[in-house]
Amino acid sequence: MSKKIALVCSIESYTLGDAHLFKDVCLVPILLGEYLGYEVTIVTAHINQTLLHETFPNVKFARVSSEGNFEENMKLYMIEHAHEIDIAVAFGPYPSYLSILKTYKMYNPLGKIYMKLDVNRYWLTRLLQEPYFKELLNLCDLVTSECEPIQNKINEMLNLKVKRIPNGFYEFFPTEPVLFKDKKNVILTVGRIDSPEKQVLPAVTAFLSAGIPDWEFRLVGPMNEEFKAKLFTLLEGNPYGSQVKTLGPIYDKILLEQEYRAAKIFTLTSIVECHAHVLAEAAKNGCYLICTDVDGVSDITYNQRYGKIHSTSDWEGIAKTLKKVTSDEKLLSSTCYELQSIARASLNWRNLVQQISLFLREAPMK
Repeated sequence: MSKKIALVCSIESYTLGDAHLFKDVCLVPILLGEYLGYEVTIVTAHINQTLLHETFPNVKFARVSSEGNFEENMKLYMIEHAHEIDIAVAFGPYPSYLSILKTYKMYNPLGKIYMKLDVNRYWLTRLLQEPYFKELLNLCDLVTSECEPIQNKINEMLNLKVKRIPNGFYEFFPTEPVLFKDKKNVILTVGRIDSPEKQVLPAVTAFLSAGIPDWEFRLVGPMNEEFKAKLFTLLEGNPYGSQVKTLGPIYDKILLEQEYRAAKIFTLTSIVECHAHVLAEAAKNGCYLICTDVDGVSDITYNQRYGKIHSTSDWEGIAKTLKKVTSDEKLLSSTCYELQSIARASLNWRNLVQQISLFLREAPMK
């Protein structure tokens, strides 16, 4: 009988949108299953089954109704199916997982639970005050954090052995390493451009105040009309305003890859993140990283060897860094080759799931 992995969703995140299929929440169990030769099932309330089967035809979907009490419905699913699941994958230490995963262990004591935390420093501060948090982590056979400071704090405060698995990139098609000569004078940011937490408008202001001729700041991601109006007002009449390009969301993976490959610099100026996956995409394409001090940037820049980290409101400092770095071709070239080489070797999800597999084999059976 074949072995099985199941992504088990919590009541806090039972609706999986299309984008989730290509992010860690779905990619990790899917690629782990491919690597181990296990069947993979996504157990949740809602998912785009057509897209799932087009993209990952061997992955199954098991619907648990969101009508009534999803947590209780998921526990009923576990009572019936826990014995079929060799590895249960949980994403985020949400409270409802405690009863769901306790039920799983009750009906399959030999099954293993892998919890991928996806926790930032602010959420962790709150979690450490919650009694359920340690109980939930102790229930799991393997717990991984995306960045070292989070890993170390949990291990120190709760006397646990959390492992570190950074967020990586997934290649939808094979790509060759980027040559620096093929890059352009482009600063790139990718994400929910209109989200206040991303602080894109202040980042644009920093770019404008840096006064960099012959460089573009390219914004890739969704923007609502209110944001567009504010951006237009900011750019109107500014001598460098025409150098800010709004591309909107790019769903075509080939076109998005081209944006990363062309950029010499990538910016992430959020208030809070947990090892944003766009950093791995940028590193894999040899971009120098200019970021605010969010979780994961110290790790991926190798303590600022391949990037510069600023406080979340240091726009004057960011402007100065942009001015300085854009004139340092030697730094940009060395980053292109060195960071790209490291990232391609260590941040490919197909390589990362091999590490997860090793950790799971090492995890004691409870």
